[in-house]
Amino acid sequence: MNMIGLITLLICHYIAGRGLISLFKLKLRPIITLPLSMICGVALASFVPFFMELLHITFTAGSMTAGMAILTAIFLVPLILDRKNIYIPKLSDIKMTPIYEWPFYIVFGLLLFVSVWRCYYYPPNARDMLSGPEVMAEYTLKEHHMINSVFTVDLQSTNNYLKPPYITSLQIIYKYFVQPIGQVWLSVLVLSFLLIMFTLMKEKLHAVIAYFIMVFFISMPELFGYTYLMLFDYSNMIFLFLGFWFIARYIDGKQANDFYFSIFLFSIATYVRTETLILVGMVVPLAILYFIREKLPAAKQVIRLALFLGAPFVVYFLCMNVFVKHYIPVHYDVSSDVNKNLSDLSQFTGRMYDIYDKLMTGENSVFYYGKFFPLFFVIVVVDVFYVFAVKRSSSLYDRQAIVGLYGTLVVFVGLAFIGYLLPLADLMHTTKRGLFKMFPLMLLYMANSPSLVKLTSIIRNWELGTPSKPSVKPPAKAQPAVANNRKK
Repeated sequence: MNMIGLITLLICHYIAGRGLISLFKLKLRPIITLPLSMICGVALASFVPFFMELLHITFTAGSMTAGMAILTAIFLVPLILDRKNIYIPKLSDIKMTPIYEWPFYIVFGLLLFVSVWRCYYYPPNARDMLSGPEVMAEYTLKEHHMINSVFTVDLQSTNNYLKPPYITSLQIIYKYFVQPIGQVWLSVLVLSFLLIMFTLMKEKLHAVIAYFIMVFFISMPELFGYTYLMLFDYSNMIFLFLGFWFIARYIDGKQANDFYFSIFLFSIATYVRTETLILVGMVVPLAILYFIREKLPAAKQVIRLALFLGAPFVVYFLCMNVFVKHYIPVHYDVSSDVNKNLSDLSQFTGRMYDIYDKLMTGENSVFYYGKFFPLFFVIVVVDVFYVFAVKRSSSLYDRQAIVGLYGTLVVFVGLAFIGYLLPLADLMHTTKRGLFKMFPLMLLYMANSPSLVKLTSIIRNWELGTPSKPSVKPPAKAQPAVANNRKK
């Protein structure tokens, strides 16, 4: 591994991502800013080889270095202008971790070590990669163009070479700068994303509760496997969740920049998997609802909704109607994959039932996702009882919890609709991995669960101890003096 090349790329990712955050003028905690910068930096870097191919630029070590340098320089400008808001850590900011958190850190450390090691040591071996992005990236280094002799092979039995160039681009970058098998960029995304999730879970929940739930999340067999198996789904999950999280931030703080940044994140999610555009469209009712509650002027509502749908559609059009249609030398018509019998809604309802019965609650569910679904269902039921039967106040539901539930419903219904619209999106492959998008949204709900927040307050009061009653009574208030005006 070329450590200098890896460090250089990490610096480029941070500068590009941090510059983007400065450009949007986002107000975030430093512990969120760092991993979010890395995630956004990886996403921005993936556009460099993509645009180089669109412009017919020859791929060499020099041209790739120049492309990354230009990207970094562009986003360095807003970072320099915003240099006063750059957080520089101090030794005094370091706090001792409570001893009861150490076992969780050991478990997380062991799991993530295995993930990073496998990502670094083993070459890509997923079938979808070896018949698409990985072989395209490998031959790009040999033939200096993304459109190369790979397409002389008959690939009609697969459509993996017709997918967006997100992974192909990142593989090209990391093959040039880091190591021949690339793939380390996946560990950069995974570690950054998990740091964000740890932070969000601990904002309102006690560390033991937060880490207990995170153990269920990280140890899901299917999800954990894709922290080192290179495919589109884990990346798509990250960007879709972050889009929902910034929508939730916008609803809480009414900061327009959070809303615009969510548009960027949803656009990247569409770039990773183009069918995500359907899920983005299903977020529109939530946005309209809060526009109305905010009493936003009609003109602003129209502009924001146009941007919200327009930006992801532009990314979709660029990938499918420009790159795939006019650059890849294989004819492909998206309409050929669309269900020819859309009037039969039983396929839609049947897919929803199959998702619930075979993936979420079936006997094989535990082999795919561990006990995460039962944990989520139990917490939701307890919350309903606590809010409506005990406290009798629906205001206990935090807005972020509502967005988490809404996002979970969007993924459930949206995946069923995608399976109904595109029969090629089968249940046991596309949909099974598509359910990854649910899990961070479920975490967002659990991080704001009314019953867990109450339990957290009980634990923290117990840790701090109940305040003792004062032993000395406070002095009585002095009585006002009354003048004696009686005659003697």
